[in-house]
Amino acid sequence: MDIDSQMMKTASGEDFNMEVSEIQASVVNEVNELGETALFTAAKKGHLDVVKELLKYSNKETVTKKNKSRLDPLHIAASQGHHVRMMRCHPFEADAAIVMLPDKFGNTALHVATRKKRAEVIIERYSRTDLPDIEKSSDSQWR
Repeated sequence: MDIDSQMMKTASGEDFNMEVSEIQASVVNEVNELGETALFTAAKKGHLDVVKELLKYSNKETVTKKNKSRLDPLHIAASQGHHVRMMRCHPFEADAAIVMLPDKFGNTALHVATRKKRAEVIIERYSRTDLPDIEKSSDSQWR
């Protein structure tokens, strides 16, 4: 295929958009030495606008990815008091299972937030009727 043909193929709207989407997804899913993506950093720092933008290009795997400490972005956000804000902009809100994923100790993001005395997280969680009830798991280090 000659260069002109390649350029025209790439320049076509659908092919170009697909390539851009693939590049965006690869950048969003790139991990650092801690096994964290940009979503972890934005969640940790409470940068809601950045979280919203990253979530546009994220899939369920990106959102539930665990770092080397076996924490996902929602647990990181909860530990910093940013859980409620992250939940509100989460595109996978309909999937309650994501919100209820346990960390390596069996604790959900709600457990983490509760331990850190983040009352707004508890209020937000119990105002959501679509989330399953949680019980203290036998292997949980909930205190």
